[in-house]
Amino acid sequence: MRLCALLLALLASGSSHAEWRVVSGAAWPPVDAPLSHRKRTLESTTGRTIRAHLALFDSRRYQLEVLDLGADLASSSIWPQQAQAAGLLAAVNGGFFHADGQPLGLMIAAGQQVHRFETVKLLSGVLYSDTRGIHLERRNTFRLRAGITALLQAGPYLVERQQPVRGLSTNDVSRRTFVVTDWRRHWVLGVTRDGLTLAELAEVLTTPEALAPWPVERALNLDGGTSSGFWFAGVVGQEPIQVRSRRPVRNLVGVRPR
Repeated sequence: MRLCALLLALLASGSSHAEWRVVSGAAWPPVDAPLSHRKRTLESTTGRTIRAHLALFDSRRYQLEVLDLGADLASSSIWPQQAQAAGLLAAVNGGFFHADGQPLGLMIAAGQQVHRFETVKLLSGVLYSDTRGIHLERRNTFRLRAGITALLQAGPYLVERQQPVRGLSTNDVSRRTFVVTDWRRHWVLGVTRDGLTLAELAEVLTTPEALAPWPVERALNLDGGTSSGFWFAGVVGQEPIQVRSRRPVRNLVGVRPR
């Protein structure tokens, strides 16, 4: 009996989830607002504190872009300037890449395909843009077709049908980069300045109004850790908002007006 009770207690503790609350952050913009920036600080019942920078936008007014910085990673350390020169209004670091600078998985930038579609477990999602809008799909449902102008394979999937994806890592604590949507034209590109596990990130994203003003229907992890970076152009006359990557990156995910 004691052994059964102990096993039940361990299972219960292993399946418990932290609760998150917002410590600071400006009110969310109106649902029909233009591209907006928000900074949020959250705390969990387990003592974790995270700060996040978010770029919120409507896919009817803004289109997704993948900016290829090239395989010469040494030159990508100035990517905020490159994002600005490319006409992007906001950007985060994009997908994973090999040591030689080649993308991990398929990348399409400016309509040009780079590398190949891969089926490794990590790359569980596909983020892409075409004439119909912006899309986030599971790898096994995606079909490559003409008309896609921007695409990245990344992963893992964090949220699906407003629920955290099961089996996400509870061990690796790192800064995170992510993209989320309510699947009703509203999107967020985000970066955390503090470390958390993938399971914790999924918990935060499904906490009402923690990192998005609407219920998150789908969310995808991008390359995080020391690659995590954020850039927001802001309004004329003000300095851009930046979170610099601690290492070079291969590509960016950004937005520009339609």
